[in-house]
Amino acid sequence: MSPPSTAATISGVLHRATLAASLISGCALSLPANTEIDRFVQAELALNSVPGIALAIVERGEIGLVRAYGIQSVESEQPLTVNTPMGLASLSKALTALAILRLEREGRIERGAIAARILPRLTSAEWAGVTLNHLLQHRSGLRRGHDFLLPCCGSPNELDLEVAVERLNDADLEGLPGESVSYANGNYVLLAAIIERVSGVPFSAYMQQRVFRPLGMRQTSIEGARPTSEAAALPHEWQWGSVRVSPSRFLGWKGSSLVRASAADMAAYLEALLDGKPGDFEFLHADGPWWGRLGPGYDLGWAVQEDPEWFGDGLALEHTGKIWGGRTAVVVAPQTRSAVAVLGNLGTTRSQAIARAILRSLDGSDLTVPKRAKRAEIPDTWAMVLLAAAIGLCGLAGWFGWQTRRQLRSGRRGWRLTVGRLGRSAVLICLAAALLYRYHFAGPPHAAFPTTIQVALPLLVCSVHALLLVSAVRGLTAVTATIRHRASP
Repeated sequence: MSPPSTAATISGVLHRATLAASLISGCALSLPANTEIDRFVQAELALNSVPGIALAIVERGEIGLVRAYGIQSVESEQPLTVNTPMGLASLSKALTALAILRLEREGRIERGAIAARILPRLTSAEWAGVTLNHLLQHRSGLRRGHDFLLPCCGSPNELDLEVAVERLNDADLEGLPGESVSYANGNYVLLAAIIERVSGVPFSAYMQQRVFRPLGMRQTSIEGARPTSEAAALPHEWQWGSVRVSPSRFLGWKGSSLVRASAADMAAYLEALLDGKPGDFEFLHADGPWWGRLGPGYDLGWAVQEDPEWFGDGLALEHTGKIWGGRTAVVVAPQTRSAVAVLGNLGTTRSQAIARAILRSLDGSDLTVPKRAKRAEIPDTWAMVLLAAAIGLCGLAGWFGWQTRRQLRSGRRGWRLTVGRLGRSAVLICLAAALLYRYHFAGPPHAAFPTTIQVALPLLVCSVHALLLVSAVRGLTAVTATIRHRASP
């Protein structure tokens, strides 16, 4: 397709400049139904103690509503605005896919190319048939369990893409490439490494220069640590029954997450996806609507759904983003050129439900009734359950240990080192050792858990470990004295 005319290009630039100017003060563009939407979102905010929610709506290819509710942080209590950057979590994947499409459009890569031919550190024979399309569609054979092969959570080299490729080279891929969909962050981490290698520019810089700026995403960046700007929204978690700023260091990896964007930026991005106006990403619509070329199930950073139950007839594209300190969601109805993005700075925000409800309401349907998040979906609930269990098991282990020691000293219990008793005790000791190994070496890094789980889980592990060891020792003893009961009269 021939490049757009100068007049068309200037028109596109002026359109986005006007939009940016209208949003720069943090004010919102309004839909006729914004009062109803305001009430709905504010009710969700209050019901679930969410500090802040930012909302962007595109309707019929045009930006309709951009609004922010609540505060950036329970500590600062600064109001959230439409220009406040917020963590997108896994919504970052679709932006990584845009960078791949751009490089393909420039003739620098092909989606059918073998990933290992671009990334020479992928030396394992298992990677021989994996293409960029397999990575984009989560069909490489990587699984979620492989995510923590990658360094994370403040560990050395956690943002080094070369190290990430080396680690993923050791993954035991499941099945043949393309055989089945298995969502794994590692697929998009590898795509980030491919973007960096092919472009010759660091991934974060490439995304800033060739994706975010052309889309008009002025407050968007990729960060590997907590927000450095006082204007950024902070992540929050439930901690022992209260909403507090999250100290979690688990934010994800380049390519799969780590993008921070404002509601105004999300509006500009979604409009570019749906309107097909002249600009740097006009090529998405060059051969017909880009969503018509999506593969089934998952492609280009989107869950592809034909006539889903929650939406009704027609194609729906959707993605959520989940970190312990925030919850985000985007839903798109390509055929009506409508989309909704919801960004929340609490890990249990019902962002997906809110986005779905608002998208359905754009055709005149009533908004659903706001609801509370289920207690079972809040990690803090399980932290309190684990803590109670840990206290109970620790008390049980202490009581058994005290009873055994007292009875041994009084002579009422003695050592009985039989083969059977030694065998049972050995099994209990092995279980105790396996428990510690599993916790420290075989599972996700400790820092990858929610904050209160980081406290409660090790206490539970220690209490179970202690109970197993006490039981092993007690099993080597037996009662030696007979308790005489007074005869009945």
